[in-house]
Amino acid sequence: MKSKHYLLPFFLCLTTSHCFCSNAAPDSVSKAGPSHKFGTALRLGTTPGFDFAYRISPKITILLGYTYFKYTVNTVAKTADEGVKLDAGIKMSAVSGLVEYHPFRKSSFKLLTGVSYINQGLISVLVTPEGNYTFGTTVFTPEEVGNVSLSVDYGQSAAPFVGIGFGRTVPKRRVGIGFEMGMYYIKSPVISMSGKERLSSMSEQQAQVQENMKDWRYWPVMNLRLAIRLD
Repeated sequence: MKSKHYLLPFFLCLTTSHCFCSNAAPDSVSKAGPSHKFGTALRLGTTPGFDFAYRISPKITILLGYTYFKYTVNTVAKTADEGVKLDAGIKMSAVSGLVEYHPFRKSSFKLLTGVSYINQGLISVLVTPEGNYTFGTTVFTPEEVGNVSLSVDYGQSAAPFVGIGFGRTVPKRRVGIGFEMGMYYIKSPVISMSGKERLSSMSEQQAQVQENMKDWRYWPVMNLRLAIRLD
């Protein structure tokens, strides 16, 4: 009989402990929540493209992105009394790896840093007279005047990036909107300049233009971001 009295509290203790553990574990998991989250984002601006994001902590997110930008201009500009046709274009493509850091837990303010590999960075300009050009008593047709072409080629290179912004690439809600601005530091461009017909002497200015543009090593970034949490 005494043994039964000793065993009864022992079994009650085991039962109580089991119930406590089975209830406490889910609560701790639910409060902590998943520690790693994924997201994706669409960028619209000077470096349009998309990103995939992996949040490794509440403050730090890793981004892997792709940028593609192409823009062309076909217009006529007036210089004095003459019209000049301007054909210009910009092409850029790059892959990037960035770190998004939120220093304040309750704020969407962020710092961005990382590096991109620029696969293509090209600016091209072609200037052609639109109509006849009169010099003294002589009239020249556009074909006789010729044209001038200029290309600014950044080639293929790695470019570090720093920036600031607002908004999380892995938003707290399912969808979030953000803004970011910053700068890429890229290598000096290679200049190619040539002229045709009566403008052929413009090619002699290539070395001077190359020297003048050696410090064109900054690519501005200003984007709006639409982010979607994936989990």
